This record gives sequence, C-alpha cells and structure tokens, in this order.
Amino acid sequence: MKRFKTLFLMLAVAAMAFTSCQDEESEMIGTDPNTNSASSETSDLLLRTSARDGSSDDILDGNSCSSIVLPVVAEVNGQEITIVNESQFSLVADIMAQFIGDDDEVTLQFPVTVELSNYTEVVVSSQAELEQLQQACAQADQAEEDLINCLDIAYPMTVLTYDANIEQTGSLSLSSDQELYAFIGDLEDGEDFFSIQYPISLMGEGSSTTTITSDAELMAELNECEAASDAQQELEDELEDRVEDLEEFLANTTFTVESGVDAGVDFTSDFADFTFTFANDTSIEVYNTLTNTLMSNIDATFDIVTNAEGELMIELSFTGANDFEILVDTFTVTDFSNGMLELTSTTNSAFTLVFSAE
Repeated sequence: MKRFKTLFLMLAVAAMAFTSCQDEESEMIGTDPNTNSASSETSDLLLRTSARDGSSDDILDGNSCSSIVLPVVAEVNGQEITIVNESQFSLVADIMAQFIGDDDEVTLQFPVTVELSNYTEVVVSSQAELEQLQQACAQADQAEEDLINCLDIAYPMTVLTYDANIEQTGSLSLSSDQELYAFIGDLEDGEDFFSIQYPISLMGEGSSTTTITSDAELMAELNECEAASDAQQELEDELEDRVEDLEEFLANTTFTVESGVDAGVDFTSDFADFTFTFANDTSIEVYNTLTNTLMSNIDATFDIVTNAEGELMIELSFTGANDFEILVDTFTVTDFSNGMLELTSTTNSAFTLVFSAE
C-alpha cells in the first residue's frame, strides 16, 4: 500500500504561498517575487508541469497519472492481444470500434509494471490495485491537483539555489522534466529556496513559443493554460457522452423514413415500403416490407463522426441500388429523442431526413 500512498502524496498540492529573489542575490527572501520555497505556488505549478504524462495509454488503463510499461498482454472485448509499442494502441481502438452500443472492456494480464507521474515504477498485481491508482488520479483531478500538460518548458533551464540564511548556494542547469521534477521534489520547506534564471520559454501546441520573464508571468501562463485545457476536456467528455448516447439509440434499432425533403421536394413516399435496421456493427439492413425480403443487394453502412465544433454527424452509405443514392450523404444530427432521429445534410441545409423507430 505504500506505493499508492506515495502516488497520492505526489499528486497533492502544497499550500499556496510564495516569496522571492532573482536579480539581486542579496535581497531578503520574502521581498522579491521570484524566490520560491518548496511550498510556493510556482513550485507547485512546476511540479505539476514537469510530472510524467501518462495519458498516452489511457485506452488501456484509464489513468492519465501513470502508464503501463510495455510489453503487456491485454484482453480487449474478449480478444487477446500483445502490445509491444504505443503504435499498437490503435489495435485496441479498432477492436472497441467493431461494435457500438456495447460496454468495452480491457483486462490486463497481471502483474504489470506501471510508471507513475513521479518517474518511479511499481508492480501492480491485480485489477483492484490498478483501480486504486485510478481513484488516486481521479481525486487529484477533482482537487485541481492534476498534471499540467498543455505547455512544455524549453530546456535547459537554470535555477539559482539559496539556503535559509539567504546565501546563494549554487546554480543548477536542468535539462528535462524529470530533472526539474526531482529538483522540486527534493526541496526542504523552510530550508531550501530557489529562483529561476529568466527569461525562459514555454512551448504550446504546434510551434508556438512564449517568452517568460518572471514568476508572475509563469504562473499566469500555466494557470490560463490549465483552465483552457480543463474547459476543452469538459467539452470533449460531454461530446463523448453524446456519441455513446447516440450509439445506444441506434444500435440494433429498426427505423422507417418518417420524412425526407430535398430542396422542397418530398421523397418520403419513395421509402414507404422499407425499414432500416442500424446494426451494432455499423451496417444497415434494408428490408422490403411489401415483399417481406431482405434487400441483400444493398450494401449499407453508417458511421458516427464529430467535427471541430463539437457537432454530432452521421455518414450514410448505400450501394447496390440507384433508388437509395439520395440517402448517401453526411448529416448533422439535429436531434435524437422519443424514437425520432432528425438529420440535416452538412452540404445542403434544404435536405432533411427524419427516421422513426418502429
């Protein structure tokens, strides 16, 4: 249990308070805003920014605070696969995407080695232990003590060190997140102090770079970035929930065309004798109710996608019958409730299609 306690303590935020010193080494600690103790806000932000990001394998362990050391054997929805590198995470995603409206399940073959946010490794012997790590990470997230991974520090970065007597004890050039994390983690509160030798650079998405000249600027950038990142994550989580709701709404459900209008022309009656069953493997079975036959000559599929604006869309494809080509399009999902699926073409707002569940 010690290793889990260590993880939780590693994620806990130190009390907010910061003092300082930078350009004049002889200034009193506590009067210069660029000198920090182990418990300063700057130290906390640096610790969270330099912590190891474990989000790349969330599809395996559901935990952005740690990552599984590969190779690992996993059973994904009943299919056993051996994952030897990160490029194979796509195999897990492909298996999960085979069916919609189901509960995806990943079971790891224990024991597994896990690398924590503090760059240490622990052996996890069971699903219960893995879930303990997940819970610790979730608690840190709720307490806003989670990792900050929206900005990266451009190394090397030099820090000046001081003792409790306001004497400079040296300088240290840090060349990586791991070195910075270890430096902050080793500080003794009330005994060790440091200041950053500015300017430094922060790197964002793409090639964007921001020059930082003080602790105040550093805190502002990191706090702003974290707030924007949290807001974006909340939107992504909401969109993911909506996708799952739509999948459950469609999976293995049979529909009829309630309404079809293209540029004022009503074509609803063209499909009055057909039903459309949206299977959980993303195929569509077209059934002729007049002849009581499955239209096996029609190859029909659907795909749920999203755009940058967070809109839900459905791509419909019908091949093998010219009469169904009018249904081939990408549609924005305007509503799905009470057994009704309402769609509008993404390229022609005058083209609307409404399916009604039987």
